[in-house]
Parts: sequence; C-alpha cells; structure tokens
Amino acid sequence: MRVLQSFVNIMPFVLARLARLASLRAVVVVGVALLAPMTIQAYELGDFGQKWPGARTTFYIGMPGTSGSGISWSQAFREAAEEWNASTRFTFDLSPEYRDPCVGYDGTESPDFANAVDFRSQVCGQDFAEGTLAVTAFFTEFNTLGGLELVETDIIFNQGRLFDVYDGPLRRAPSGAFEFDFRRVALHELGHALGLQHEDDGQPSIMTSRIGNLDSLQEDDIAAVEFLYGGIERCMAKPAGFGWHNDALDDSDCQILELMAGGSDDSAVDVWVLDVPSTLDVTLDTITSGGLDSVLLVMDEGLGIISQDEDSAGDCRPRINQQLDAGRYYVLVNTFSSDTLLNCGSAKEGPYRLSIRYEHDDLIPLLGHVSFQGNNAGQAAFYGGVTADGGQTYLNSVRPDQVIDVRAKIDIDPKHQGQPGFVAAAVLLPDGEILVKNPAGDMVPYQPDAGVPIYQRRTLSAEESINVLDQLRPSDIGITSIEADFLVGYGVDSQPGELHFHQQPINLIVE
Repeated sequence: MRVLQSFVNIMPFVLARLARLASLRAVVVVGVALLAPMTIQAYELGDFGQKWPGARTTFYIGMPGTSGSGISWSQAFREAAEEWNASTRFTFDLSPEYRDPCVGYDGTESPDFANAVDFRSQVCGQDFAEGTLAVTAFFTEFNTLGGLELVETDIIFNQGRLFDVYDGPLRRAPSGAFEFDFRRVALHELGHALGLQHEDDGQPSIMTSRIGNLDSLQEDDIAAVEFLYGGIERCMAKPAGFGWHNDALDDSDCQILELMAGGSDDSAVDVWVLDVPSTLDVTLDTITSGGLDSVLLVMDEGLGIISQDEDSAGDCRPRINQQLDAGRYYVLVNTFSSDTLLNCGSAKEGPYRLSIRYEHDDLIPLLGHVSFQGNNAGQAAFYGGVTADGGQTYLNSVRPDQVIDVRAKIDIDPKHQGQPGFVAAAVLLPDGEILVKNPAGDMVPYQPDAGVPIYQRRTLSAEESINVLDQLRPSDIGITSIEADFLVGYGVDSQPGELHFHQQPINLIVE
C-alpha cells in the first residue's frame, strides 16, 4: 500500500492520504498517541510502528538544481539526512544517483524499492493539497512479527512553492511571498521516512504539521526515533554464549509489540544477545515441552530479521543454520509467526532449551580479556576450539563416541614475551565445579587457597599452544550428555598471583 504524508506551510495541516493496492502486504497507517508509565509521549507513531528493518536505508539524492543561496538541493538534503544520522540511532545512507520518485505509483509498474527525492508540479499525477510544501510516500508490508516494515519511501517537493536554503526564522522574498527553507522541510519529510507522524501537541518539534522558525531537530523528534528503533532496550536481553540455555516463556517476559514498538502481537518473547567473534557457521535450535510452539529468529543490532524458522528440524522444532559475520546479534525465542501454518501446539508459555552451535575451519577468537588482579591484558589474544578430525574443523558439539581434542592458542602480549612464566588451563562443569590442569597433565579440583593454577612453566614466546584435552572419547568415561566450558591463560613470574585469561569460554557440548 502506498501512503502519503505532507508538510504544509503556515496553514493548518489537513492529512492527505493517497493509497492504492500494490503487490505488497500493507495497510493504511493512522497515527496514534502512545502512552508510557507516568508520562505522555508527545510524538506520534503509526498504529503498527512502521519502520525500516535494521534501522537503516538508502536515499538516492541526485536531484538536479541549486538554491538561490548557491547550495545545491542535493547538498541541503544530504545535510538534513546527516542531522538525523548524528542525533539518532538511525542511519540514512546517501547515494549521489538520481531515481524517479514516482515509479510504481500509478499501478502500471512495480515499485523499484528505491528511496527517491525530487521537485514535481504534482504528486505523481495527483494535485498537491492546498498549502502543501512536500509529500512523503510510503510502501509498507507486514513482517513476520506482525508489524509494518517500510520498504520504500519517496519525497516529492512542490515546485510551485518558493524555496531557498537558510537558517533561522522563516523569511519572505522581495515579492512578499514566503520563501521556505528547503533543508528544514527535508528534515521534516525524512522524519516521515523514518516512520514518524505529525506532532501537534504543543511540544517543540520539527515534526509539527505547520512549518515555523525551528530549523533543527528537537528533543521530541529524537525521542520518537529512539522509541521507535530502541525496542531492544525495553526487553531485558540475556547473554547467550555458545552452548545450551534453559529457560521458559511466560507472562513475565517482554512482548513482541513492546520490542517492535507497535503491531498487535502480545505474545511473550525471550531476547538473547549473541556475540560472534569471527565469521562462523552457526546452528540454533530449540527443544520445547508442554505443547509450546516455538519460533526462532536471528536479528541484527538494528532488529532487522536475518533468519527465522519454526520447523526445519522436524516435529515442529525450529532450526536455523546461518553464516554470521563477527558482531552482535539478537536471538529471539517466540511463539508467533504470521507465516505459521503448522499445527504445532497452542501453548504460548512453557519451558525450552536453546542450543547454539558453531563450526569453523580454525580456532576461533575468544572475547573478553580479564585478569585475576584486574590488569589490562594489553595486546594478548586468546583462541580455542574443539576438534574431532585432527584440526581440519573446529566445533562445539560432538557425539559421545567421537574422539576429540580441545586446543587453545595464546598470542602473548609483547611486553611479556621472553619472560619466565607459565600457562594454565581449566574446565567449568555444569554443577559449578572447576577443574584445573596440573603439571602432570591431570584435571584436578581447583583450590583457590593454593594460588594461581599452573599447568606448565615456560619462557613465554610470541605464541603459546595448549592442548587442554588430548584424544578423549566421552563415552569411554561414561559421558553421554554434558556441557563444559574451558578457559586458558598465562602469567609471568615477575607478577606473582596474576593470571591473564578470557571471558568467552571454549564451549563443548556432548549430545
């Protein structure tokens, strides 16, 4: 559906909405005041919190022409977009190319999904409403989580009005007619392109429906974008390392409509934060009980959906196999999908186990350097992994009958290289027990009173390798299912009681 929002001059705003059916799943969006605990948010958002997935989009700003002040229209538009970029979490990427803003409007051709801007005498065949300076047109579609995603926005400026580029109060041309500041109009229309509607409740705002002396973003404008695109901060995200995570969906959890700042889905959702240290092939799945129909989603930091699933593992079990680059991701465990057609149970609450596995062709970087005494590990770097094929691949999930090695490597900080020191290795078991590797190579209970656990003393070189486990078959020692986390570290004799190590463990799942 195509939706238009316009910015008028000094005349009261009359909302002009021109809509047509398109090949997109969409609705006409109507503004609604949102309430927060103990305070009224003055800014206006659409019914469905329509917004861009990933909090990012590209505008093609190669519109021709230059203002009377000598600033090109394209440059003034760029400056308006960059003000939104600098003040909010949203990013407008800007291309110098020109695109036609009216492609797909009359229904004879499909939308080009390119955000475009230009001057026109009409709004793609329709007359401008009386007093209208510019119009923003939308294409939207429903996303998996029941809200509306923007997929194209085009801004058309009324060439029948007099524009220039300037700061400060509105001014008149020598003829006596108002000469409108193009940049502040662009700033307003870009707010519509972000998903904001008009703010007419008395708060200072560039999003008011009447142009005035404000020529920059106000607190209310910035707060609106932060609310619309900051849903992750309304849902407590839980840290998710590689391995197993046992939890449950219940009425104390965040709801999808809170996370997405709109929509109609009030189902519970758990949000997990996954930090990926390098490009990895990652597999996620959930095992549920009690009739819980789970759905898995992987989202980027801007809450753009990367992948989703509800049944790839069979028997109504979701599984996602996805290559993820280094960075932060959000993993959602939920019960709702607008595409759900399977009869997988009706329970919206219940326990589940989230499993996060990876595979890589080398040891992976281990994040979060720390030390016993709180010192900075400097330029030290830690790497680790589990292999069942002699180091051709590294992974964290193995079968009980596989023979495995747990390997690690430390890039020693240059200031510690060549010094007498030691390396250490430990394993954290599910019951909280900690085992450390002793000089004989055995895993023994950790005794804090005994000081820093030392595995091998060495004159530290630039790179130190540690075989934490060698040729272990879990089934040979009665293990058929377990999760364990391994840590390695090093110290120098000149700093007694100090140990440099990593927070992200080398994870091992036997299942």
